[in-house]
Amino acid sequence: MSMQWFSSATSTAVTIIADPYAPLFFALGISFVLLSSVLNVRNLVKDAVKDFSPVMKYFASVFALLFLLPLAIILLQSGHTGVSPVSVGLGPGKWRLGLILTAACLPLSLVGLMLGINDPILKTYYPFSKEAMSSAGRFAIYESAYLVLYYLPWEFTFRGVILFSLLALLPHTAPALVMVVMVSTFLSTIFHIGHPNSEVLGAFILGVIAGTLTALTGSFLYALFHHALVGILNDFIAYRRSMRTHALGRETA
Repeated sequence: MSMQWFSSATSTAVTIIADPYAPLFFALGISFVLLSSVLNVRNLVKDAVKDFSPVMKYFASVFALLFLLPLAIILLQSGHTGVSPVSVGLGPGKWRLGLILTAACLPLSLVGLMLGINDPILKTYYPFSKEAMSSAGRFAIYESAYLVLYYLPWEFTFRGVILFSLLALLPHTAPALVMVVMVSTFLSTIFHIGHPNSEVLGAFILGVIAGTLTALTGSFLYALFHHALVGILNDFIAYRRSMRTHALGRETA
C-alpha cells in the first residue's frame, strides 16, 4: 500500500515538474517572497542615510526577479512547449484595438491620478527615493529606471505571465476571462499591502482595467502605458512641488 502511494506521488510530482508552467510559477513564488521581505523597498531604505542607491537596488531586484528570471525560463522552454514571450503578452498583440482602448481608458487613468495627488499620505510616500528629487538629472535617471526596471517587470509578470498562463489553462469563455483578470488583479493588489489605502484601492481598480485591456489585446504593453503614466506623472508632480518649495525657501532666506 505504501509503495503504491509512493509510486503515485512520484508520478504526480514528475507530471507537475514536466509541466511548462510549474518551474515558471515556482520561480515567481520565490520572487514574491523575496520582494515582500528581504528585498522589500521599505526594508532596503529603513536604515540607509540616503535612499537613492537602496531604491535603485530594489528596482534592479524587481527587474531580475520579475522579468529576467521568468523570461529566461520561458526562453529555455520555448523549444518544446507552446510558452513563448509573445504568448505571455510581450508583443504588440492586436495593436489597433490596443490603441483604441488605450485612448478610451486615458480619462480613467487621469482621474485616478488626480484623486491620488490629493491624498496627503500618498504625497509623502512617493517617489520611493526622495533623494531622486535633488536635481533634474538624477530625477530623470530615477524615472527611467522606474519605467524599465520596475513597471516593465511588474506588468510582464502580473498582466503577462500570470494572466496569459491562466488563460492557456482554462477554456476561452467569458467566465474564465473574468476569473483570470480577477486572479491577476488580486495578486497585484496584495502586493500593495502596506502602501497608502488609496493606492491599494487604486491598484485594484487599475488591475481590473489593465487585466481586461491585456486579455482583449493579447499584450500587456497597453496596460504598461497606463500604469507607468500614472506613476511617473505622480512623481513628476511631487518633483515640481519640491522644486517650488525649495525656490520659495531661497527667496525668503
